[in-house]
Amino acid sequence: MLGGCSKAPQGLRTLPDFSLTAVTVDGTSPLDRRALRGRAWVADFVFTRCTGPCPMLTANMAGLQKRLPRKIGLLSFTVDPDHDSPEVLNVYARKFSADPQRWFFVTGEKSALTGLLRDGFKMSVREGAVAESGANITHTTRFVLIDAQTRVRGSYDGEDPAALDLLTADAERL
Repeated sequence: MLGGCSKAPQGLRTLPDFSLTAVTVDGTSPLDRRALRGRAWVADFVFTRCTGPCPMLTANMAGLQKRLPRKIGLLSFTVDPDHDSPEVLNVYARKFSADPQRWFFVTGEKSALTGLLRDGFKMSVREGAVAESGANITHTTRFVLIDAQTRVRGSYDGEDPAALDLLTADAERL
């Protein structure tokens, strides 16, 4: 876990360019690194068929939606784009009452998502839940804080309430 000082965590690295699709309860739109500029973001990595940590991670994001100032956006990247189509993500967003002005569920080409997770967020993956289809999906349970210049500023345990408190404090200081 990074951060925890009285000042915002130090910038670590800038996200690379990417081209994906943002899904909200209102529809879809293109999403790229330029679209993230000017706003701080919290990102996580989930899939809708997960029977392991993903429902809790998404519930924790819903909690952050209530706790964080509206100026901070939320990004939930799917790690199962073969299943998590925009239609599936729209239903999932509704299930968690995602605010379409600030919480985007992100999908796209599998290679683009995997590359961004690995090369941009520098997230190592661990075995996730076994999906209903029997496919083994790997992902991380980390939440990532991104600043308004699209720099990764910190990584936090998405399952730990104390880490989420730290993430909230760090995000509010950006």
